[in-house]
Amino acid sequence: MIRIKEAVVVEGKYDRMKLNTVLDAPIIETGGFHVMKDHELSRMIRNFADTVGIVILTDSDHAGHKLRSYLHELCSTGRVYDAYIPVVPGKEARKSHPGAEGILGVEGIEADIILEAVLNAVSPCSGTDDPVTASEWFSAGLSGCANSAQRRANVLRKHGLPSSLSNKQALRYLNAVPGPAVLREELEQLGKY
Repeated sequence: MIRIKEAVVVEGKYDRMKLNTVLDAPIIETGGFHVMKDHELSRMIRNFADTVGIVILTDSDHAGHKLRSYLHELCSTGRVYDAYIPVVPGKEARKSHPGAEGILGVEGIEADIILEAVLNAVSPCSGTDDPVTASEWFSAGLSGCANSAQRRANVLRKHGLPSSLSNKQALRYLNAVPGPAVLREELEQLGKY
């Protein structure tokens, strides 16, 4: 079991149970979108973000991305780290049918993959490089042009990330892992669109 100082925020109780098998950390379950109505829970999450930091680990579906965005807004003054699980088609063993998008959630992903995602999220950026900016992202043709969605999906797939990440979410993660220097090198290889 690995210990981290940050609290990990997940969607549901089965996600929390899965993480309890590999992590020694406070694990907070939002109850899905219930957190948006629960002021006490929101205050607790904000407090963790302001003191020790939080790692957001949601499913890679649309609802997970929406919840992640909400948590970033909620904790805008604190330390917030993103951990992403890969998009894997399937259904959780306890369910009779797959979810609406037909992909595994946190509870269905192998524990070692989850652990790696969390540890990557809390590891420091490599070097002292300034983060890649939205302007650099645009200049590489990853936003704002006719084929930017496909180009962005290719970059995200290369890093095992869901193609549905927003530009802001993608930059936030890729600036942390693999880091600005590696990301800039990749953007240079893409060349001008």
